[in-house]
Amino acid sequence: MDNYVIAAWLGGFLVGWFVVLHFIILGKGAGSSTGYACAINKMGKNIMGMGNLDPLKLFFILGLPIGGLAHALFVQHSFNISFDMGMYEAILPENNIFKVLVLIFGGTLLGFGARLAGGCTTGHVLAGGAVLNKASLLAGVIFFASATITAQLLFRIFA
Repeated sequence: MDNYVIAAWLGGFLVGWFVVLHFIILGKGAGSSTGYACAINKMGKNIMGMGNLDPLKLFFILGLPIGGLAHALFVQHSFNISFDMGMYEAILPENNIFKVLVLIFGGTLLGFGARLAGGCTTGHVLAGGAVLNKASLLAGVIFFASATITAQLLFRIFA
């Protein structure tokens, strides 16, 4: 079996167990956008009046890049920094500086949207969906539908 398929199965299995164990041990749903908001609050910027945020969510911020690096080193057996965005090259600016600015702007919008929705796809779909929370299930449907529509529009307009 291909290493990527094994990594995907293993990753899905581990994420599922993490969500369950997080809830059992801490009594709270897992979610990564709160970790980013917590990091910003730690830097002295209280965004959108958010008060006491769970500092344990900061581990998401560390886990995402560390997990990606582990995949690159142990599954792909290589690590290189690249601005190649695959199929998204057709809609992103050619200049790397403008590409980075567009991606940072998009990520910022995504972060504010996640906070306005009361959580990100991780928190709503994985944690909220696991307990069949109606608001989380609806948020998940809206997240994925809007992402699909946005991607289709971008490729039809800019590609």
